[in-house]
Amino acid sequence: MRGPAATTPADAGKPALQPAADLEIREMGRGEEAERDRFVASSAMGTLFHLSAWTAVVETILNQRCLCLVARRGRKITGIFPMALIRSRLFGDCLVSMPLAVYGGVCADDQESYSSLVRAACDLARRQQVRYLEMRNRAEPFPSDLPGRDLYVTFTQDLGAGADKLLAGLPRDTRYMVRKSQKAGLEWTEDLSLDEFYEIYARSVHRLGTPVFPRELFTRLRSDFPSQCRIFGVRKGKAAVAGVLCLYFKDTVLPYYGGSLAEFVKDAPNNFMYWNLMAQSCREGYRVFDFGRSKRGTGSFQFKSSWSMEVTPLPYRYHLVRAKDVPHMSPIDRKFQAPVEIWKRLPFGLTKILGPRVIRRIPSI
Repeated sequence: MRGPAATTPADAGKPALQPAADLEIREMGRGEEAERDRFVASSAMGTLFHLSAWTAVVETILNQRCLCLVARRGRKITGIFPMALIRSRLFGDCLVSMPLAVYGGVCADDQESYSSLVRAACDLARRQQVRYLEMRNRAEPFPSDLPGRDLYVTFTQDLGAGADKLLAGLPRDTRYMVRKSQKAGLEWTEDLSLDEFYEIYARSVHRLGTPVFPRELFTRLRSDFPSQCRIFGVRKGKAAVAGVLCLYFKDTVLPYYGGSLAEFVKDAPNNFMYWNLMAQSCREGYRVFDFGRSKRGTGSFQFKSSWSMEVTPLPYRYHLVRAKDVPHMSPIDRKFQAPVEIWKRLPFGLTKILGPRVIRRIPSI
């Protein structure tokens, strides 16, 4: 990747990308991953997607070049900014922080570190002559004049009240669906195999007209995050009818990838699955249920809205280089309607072959 070369501790005295007083901004080098992860774990802005292991997953699964800018004052890290260079003939090249992640962007302790990392990333985007730099911010602690798009929101639920009060506080229709699912002979299970989960997930995204990720993604998540990744499922009899892969970080549980089989929709397996996950998370002492990102106007947005959770707009920001407008990459946009419908009509087996090849080149994943 052109631009600033990766540095090592021996390179620390070399010119920084964006010198500012005692603050050094440079590309993080090999051997600094443990220090980076300690900073992320201690930072209020840190997410699981800022960890070095997530960068490794992106590099392996998407076969894209990743880097991480770091802000330092002396030996102390005060901020990081991980990103990946996405090469796409169809959509054009871009820098994204981070692919496969709903949250990303800068993780920094102070405004100077934050702003300096953003400036350095914008400079890098210009040197790379990408179409744009995308920052998937979870929050925006400092003001920005970069353009954004009012598309994504995230849903969260405070679990502190406990399962009984949470169930009583659900909207009537949602509570009814949970009760209905509990009478449908469904069983909550922690022994769903990866093969079972992947088959359910692949069928679910095919039904939505979305290319499926390679199975290797889920294998890597389980191996690289052994204590932070778990798979749960729902059975009816011996049949696996729904499944969810959850990620855990600090006091938060994130049901990250999930799906159910269409032929069991009458039993409300999704309501059963997510309610049981909430109840279990309460028992295990987690404080926040992060239902994740959704695009306004989609089916997942409507489903999550029915749980009366806190809805927070996600302040994604963009630095435009060759692009003239903020990218529009939503399945509800008119330009994507035809491809979505075509994908739905493809044979399911074929989508499992083509999907992993296609999705690697879609910047919005």
